[in-house]
Amino acid sequence: MSVHIDSIADISRVLAQLRRTRTVASEGEIGSGARVATLNFIVFVDDPEHRPWVLERAQRIADKHPSRLIVLDGTSSGSGVDVSTSARQTAGATVINERVDVAVENLDHASIRSLTQELTAPDVPTVLWWSGARLLQSRTFKGLAELASGVLVDSSGKARDEETIRELGEFVARFPNVALSDLAFMRLLPWQDMIAQFFDDPALRESLFSLTSLRIESGSEAEALYLGAWLGSRLSWEVADRDTFRTRDGRLIPFEKIQKGDQRRVLSVALTSTDSRYLAALSECDPGVACLSVTGARAKPTWCMPLQSIDNTSLIERAILQGGADRIFETSLLTVRDLLG
Repeated sequence: MSVHIDSIADISRVLAQLRRTRTVASEGEIGSGARVATLNFIVFVDDPEHRPWVLERAQRIADKHPSRLIVLDGTSSGSGVDVSTSARQTAGATVINERVDVAVENLDHASIRSLTQELTAPDVPTVLWWSGARLLQSRTFKGLAELASGVLVDSSGKARDEETIRELGEFVARFPNVALSDLAFMRLLPWQDMIAQFFDDPALRESLFSLTSLRIESGSEAEALYLGAWLGSRLSWEVADRDTFRTRDGRLIPFEKIQKGDQRRVLSVALTSTDSRYLAALSECDPGVACLSVTGARAKPTWCMPLQSIDNTSLIERAILQGGADRIFETSLLTVRDLLG
């Protein structure tokens, strides 16, 4: 069921169309036990090239979970609103999905915020997926964030990696009640697991407290900053300066970040201790495999394993359903902010 409404000023027609669908469902004409939106999923996109990628993943999530998907399309100068609804049977119940597409390129920030507020379903969580280039510099972003209980961004792969992460640190301070997620950090889980594997062996664990340097190669700066900050915060290191951590006993740990390879991808992590070197690196033969090696006094044979692949749709779904702040992420983000100064 799809309807085009010519003017955004006629928002009452949009809401009436959504009400009609819910009424039909509740009367059993679509099915018994109908479930409607349990989530407002707001998606803002302003990059024409990135738009199909964003909308495809947003729709996958909306198809899976009862939601009201509100697409704010900053790439379109058209007018009006498109309203579409669909129903499917799941475990004996009818699930109703609602989607509202609004062309917002010609709208000011106040109009976008007001319109979005009117369109959101009451009494359910609201999550904003912001794929725009600017964050706190955008009054539209700030206005939409005020409506949300959760905000999802992706700081990697942009020319403004550093500036973006600075803004995210400021966001946590300004919006303490909004759960922030960054895909750039979430993609690092397989690498965090690999680093932990080095020290699962009790014989190697004490090396964690004698590390002398950290070196990360990645295609985007965000990944290196996040991964280094995650490790530093887990070991209670403090930031000495942009390229140096300080341990609890006062030792300085140089942090080298090498930008290399494809965006959004880590190539290697090297940890050096007083007597050994720990290296996790993508295999040259198979980019889906990572090999781990320990050389020096605590040397052990190299071992390889598949690099766990986490698709972006799964990460986005995890972010919008997590239901609260990720304290490890927030601590890592604040450590990154300290690194950047």
